[in-house]
Amino acid sequence: MKKYKKYFAFLSFGLLMLSFSCLAEPKVIHVLVALCDNKYQAIAPVPAAIGNGQDPKNNLYWGAAFGFKTYFAKQKEWQVIQVNKPNNGKILEEIIYKHQSKDVYLIAQAYDGKYINDTVDDFISYSAGKQSASFLINKTKIEAGAKANLVVYVGHDALMEWSWRNYLPDSWRWYTLSKAEQEKQKSRYAAVFACKSQKYFTPPLSRLGITPLILTLHRMAPEAYSIHAMISSWLNGEAKDETRLKVATAYSQYQKLSKPALHIFTTEYSQ
Repeated sequence: MKKYKKYFAFLSFGLLMLSFSCLAEPKVIHVLVALCDNKYQAIAPVPAAIGNGQDPKNNLYWGAAFGFKTYFAKQKEWQVIQVNKPNNGKILEEIIYKHQSKDVYLIAQAYDGKYINDTVDDFISYSAGKQSASFLINKTKIEAGAKANLVVYVGHDALMEWSWRNYLPDSWRWYTLSKAEQEKQKSRYAAVFACKSQKYFTPPLSRLGITPLILTLHRMAPEAYSIHAMISSWLNGEAKDETRLKVATAYSQYQKLSKPALHIFTTEYSQ
């Protein structure tokens, strides 16, 4: 009889754990891509066909060979659930992915290159936990934006031209939050794939208390292979140093460098 009691106790415990796992919210990754734009951004011009910020289909950071949409379409672990064309004028295309083996959603948005200022504004708002973005997927509500576990900016480093102070009210700073809110912010991650992003994005992001995952130290090409390497490592629960190595290795592979580009990537804010 004791044997059966132990069995039923174990079974009850297992069912309880299963019920908790079913109630757990999925992880959400929110990626904001400012489309490359020769006309509206202070960048070194790229060929016209891939530098039109109003043409996501061919854009360097979205529809080109190593753009986010094209590259992730080839990654078997990510299934496209929805493709949307929002009516807000800023976002030209929006793709919602579901991981094939993990309870993870990825929201990727292609912003009109003319509205790079709005892209940065939204990214910092999301990083601050101050702007919601909800999506309905098969009657399931997915909370991204301010509630995303990982927020990623991809594109030109617009903070080279504009002050971060334009985007960050004093009332948003980490020290103004409750203890519970501070801990929640520390559990979230931000990444910026743009030239010299550690230098320019450290001031706003560090004041928000969000944890850096990947920032950059030099000029670089913010293409999707590095982003994919970062997300895969993060979802596998790897240490930040391992994530950095995998991002640097992917970057070197596609840029045909002789060794991992560890000099380009960092996992910490500047001091």
